[in-house]
Amino acid sequence: MEQPNADRACVKVFAKISASISHEIKNTLSIINENAGLLEDFAQMSEENGGVAVERVLTVTKTIAKQVDRSNTIMKDLNRFAHTADTLLAHGNLEEILTLVVTLTNRQAAMKNITTTLTCPPDTTLSTYLFSLESLIYLTLLTLFQNSIEGSIIAIEAKEKAPNIVICFTIEKKDELSLGNYPDDDQKLLAEQVKVSCRCEKNRLFLTFPAIVY
Repeated sequence: MEQPNADRACVKVFAKISASISHEIKNTLSIINENAGLLEDFAQMSEENGGVAVERVLTVTKTIAKQVDRSNTIMKDLNRFAHTADTLLAHGNLEEILTLVVTLTNRQAAMKNITTTLTCPPDTTLSTYLFSLESLIYLTLLTLFQNSIEGSIIAIEAKEKAPNIVICFTIEKKDELSLGNYPDDDQKLLAEQVKVSCRCEKNRLFLTFPAIVY
């Protein structure tokens, strides 16, 4: 039996993200298909009645264009995440990394009407196993979503305290976190690879790790 490792944990995360994104793409295609049907109806109405209001046609075409842009953005984010695995140890910008991971969790957050906010210095950089770090942060957010009530606000604040980086997740309107078995086995493997330590304090979860991993 193959032993669990950080690479397999990353593959599981990629599978979760791919499944979520496939649902989002399916939704955009459904909307595009529905509006394409409206255009067909308008074409038929035009033949029968001699015309259709331009405003109605423009509304449909704008909706289609919006969904195409949405699909492109979704696929661009997945592509960025996938290419993080191109290099084992890689250099990255912390704000960009956190923004990407938060974006990848948008669907799960929306399902519970959870809002996430992010505060991070724009020039903080790190060198680590980026794919593992992003996977751990992704799983951490999912855990926090599961332990938050509907309509919660999760504030993410990242700071550099040389030689470490600290990411603080605060669940507003909650007195104390109860995260069950967090970190689970996969999360522990990822945390070990990027040298992350986890600490809970009332309604806050702290992830601390070195800015440079060798």
